[in-house]
Amino acid sequence: MIVRVSRSPWRVLGYALLAVPMILLALDMLWAYRFYPFPETTPATREVTAADGSVVEETVQVYTDTGRAQRRRDIGWGAVLLTAGSASIVWAFIGAVRPRRLLAADGEGLTLWLDGRRRPPLQLAWEEVAEVRSGVRTDEAGEVPVLSLRLHAPERVPTRPRGAVAEPPWLHLFAGEWDPPAHEVAALVEGHVTGYRHWEAYG
Repeated sequence: MIVRVSRSPWRVLGYALLAVPMILLALDMLWAYRFYPFPETTPATREVTAADGSVVEETVQVYTDTGRAQRRRDIGWGAVLLTAGSASIVWAFIGAVRPRRLLAADGEGLTLWLDGRRRPPLQLAWEEVAEVRSGVRTDEAGEVPVLSLRLHAPERVPTRPRGAVAEPPWLHLFAGEWDPPAHEVAALVEGHVTGYRHWEAYG
């Protein structure tokens, strides 16, 4: 059986939905000021030439020193939020159209994409895998589901994997964004490992 694991499309959609309020807040801070507080202003008068050539005075609102500082702050944070929100939307769209492969298993062994699309994946033959488990680990964000692999050769565990924790001979893969979930993947992968052991014993 071939097993393929990608990032959950629902998680990608969640990132896109989180980006929408960031973009709306950025637009409000940069231009609209419908909800975000307007920078501090003070009334001032200026002379305006009317159509008939007469000069009249009108009252306008101008930024105070504090208001100018607030406006610079709003422009800075608004630009950051707009850029981050737009990038998140683009990233989510790409992730939905081309889901990133995270793990694959077939008759030859396991393939793990631990360092993104551009770097070569870690490939493990079934004889290198001693044990497969699913569980949880606790980090700064709380409990995170993981798929744990124990390898026969500790030196095969990557030193600084992304999306995983190396504790030779164990490699713990963070599975919070996986589709299917870690416990289902563990059962399928363990089936491959068990099948290899039987083949080795009797084949």
